[in-house]
Amino acid sequence: MIITLKSEEPSSRMSPTEAELAAVEEALRSAVPARVSRVLLINPPDGTKDLFQYDTAKRGRYTNYPPYGIGLLATRLREKNIKVEISNLNHELLTACRRTSAANQFDFAASWQTALDQVLAEFKPDVVGVTCMFTMGHGSFREVCRHVKDQCIPVIVGGVHISNDTRRIIDDIGTSVITAAFTGEADLSLPAFFDFLNDEIPVYGLTGIVVPTAIGQVRLGDQGKPDNEELATMPAMDLMKLDALSSEGVIGAFYCFKPTETKFATVLSNRGCRGKCTFCSVRNFNGHGVRHRPVNTVIDELERLHGDHGIGHIMWLDDDLFKDHRRSVELFSELARRDIDLTWDATNGVLAASCTDEVISAAAESGCIAINIGVESGNPQILRLVSKPATVDTYHKAADVLRRFPKIHTSIFLMIGFPDETVSQIQDTISLATEMDMDWYRISQLHPLPNTPIYDSMLAQGLIQDVGSTSVRFNGGAYGKQTQIESGTLTSQQGLEEAFQGLTSDVIPSPELLTDIWFYMNYRLNFARIFDETRPEKIAQLKAHLETLADLISPENGFALYFLAWLYLNDDKERAFHCIQRLEKRLSSSDYWQDKFDVFGLSVEDLAKGAGRVNFTRQLII
Repeated sequence: MIITLKSEEPSSRMSPTEAELAAVEEALRSAVPARVSRVLLINPPDGTKDLFQYDTAKRGRYTNYPPYGIGLLATRLREKNIKVEISNLNHELLTACRRTSAANQFDFAASWQTALDQVLAEFKPDVVGVTCMFTMGHGSFREVCRHVKDQCIPVIVGGVHISNDTRRIIDDIGTSVITAAFTGEADLSLPAFFDFLNDEIPVYGLTGIVVPTAIGQVRLGDQGKPDNEELATMPAMDLMKLDALSSEGVIGAFYCFKPTETKFATVLSNRGCRGKCTFCSVRNFNGHGVRHRPVNTVIDELERLHGDHGIGHIMWLDDDLFKDHRRSVELFSELARRDIDLTWDATNGVLAASCTDEVISAAAESGCIAINIGVESGNPQILRLVSKPATVDTYHKAADVLRRFPKIHTSIFLMIGFPDETVSQIQDTISLATEMDMDWYRISQLHPLPNTPIYDSMLAQGLIQDVGSTSVRFNGGAYGKQTQIESGTLTSQQGLEEAFQGLTSDVIPSPELLTDIWFYMNYRLNFARIFDETRPEKIAQLKAHLETLADLISPENGFALYFLAWLYLNDDKERAFHCIQRLEKRLSSSDYWQDKFDVFGLSVEDLAKGAGRVNFTRQLII
């Protein structure tokens, strides 16, 4: 959940004055003096130049999501007889990178600027709309907006990132650059905006936007939300380059389980989440509650994706996919009945309470191969602190169900570093994860987003400084801190041996110590358990996951190479020893990884002999 900036609350609660409406009309008429008939919608690069890694992109590791949201908006604008084009600059950037043969031939800014200039020249839009979903993309988002404005074209903006911190982001990009910013879902407010510009509705018919004017930024009301029937709209697939996206990047967490030639896409079946997690921004964008698309329209969309575009796997974009028990069963049963040759995953996560036998059985029958579950903590006090809609017992019950469906790979979101969280409370999380016995654990450190309840609370306590959404960097994923940890380029100054020595249960770990605890948890929960895995389905899943980790995500990850070799020892010794050779080379050049292997008692020599099992019983709390 995200709450609005304190400075924005008065204007969001009151109707605009006559002076404000007049200022908005003047500002918009000045920026867009003529009738609008052509609109370009832009998806900027996902990350910034300083975080972009050429080698990672060349491996095809970066995400390349279909621009689903602006695809929906394109359909809405077409209904108004407005011509629309979509420019997916993230895709253009990745394509340009993959076409070069060396890093010195690749220019980050020139790659997307060239593609953008071409579409601007050919399409000649009257207005350009730019979206930004994630905070880590702010820098590129800002540069795209300014580049368009430099060509004297009006710029409007929207997306989750903008909605989270609207006024501050507009100020950062420039009030002279931004014509209007849309807050929350723009399905209704964006078409209304163009209706106003084309003299079909008055200025007081505008909602859900913030407009820089001569008297300051003016917010025009809360925007309406599309209801269930209005959500039946399908995105403009012909504008989204669906056929090409999969060749230049990946989507979701589970692409590793499908052949490389499989084409991927995304689908949204509902909007919103019933949860109120204090670290989450979903409710700020989607509002309260969950709204569902009609099941038949969702299935029709899946049929089009498969039949017209050759899509073989989809990732649900839903934040609460299993919200309605009956609807979930109906949706998955209808998907199975129509026999569409698709598999799917729920990367965004599902609520544990929804994982019943009936729902998971229907999901498995309809092609589900993997899901994420948001657990975060195994400590009851921490769960209450962050308003998780579950208890420890809820997680145990969900795990009991999911273990009965071994073909579904289940991973768990865990988080450490909550305010005043102690070593003992982190140990509760480790214990719960061990007891749940799921397939993988995606562990992250808390990175509070501006304008979330936990951010505001930590700010009030002096635990963090208010840097705003324009300065926040993403703390995980391919662009971020977690990959640096895994590659051995970011860690605390002390080794693991020293980090855990003498810890007491009531200690609140420092940020540096949290990095070491993260590393320990990653090994303990994800890798060490591989020694005891005997189930064929799970071994196959682990091989696919570790191959992706070792070849795409983090080629220098010593654990991935070690345990991949371990899994191959039984059935493919040639590949096993190839991994061992890579591992020996890595250890010989990295004190970081050699230290970690020493701490955890991993012997490459024994592994090479086919006797790599080592008993590791270290406890976090001594």
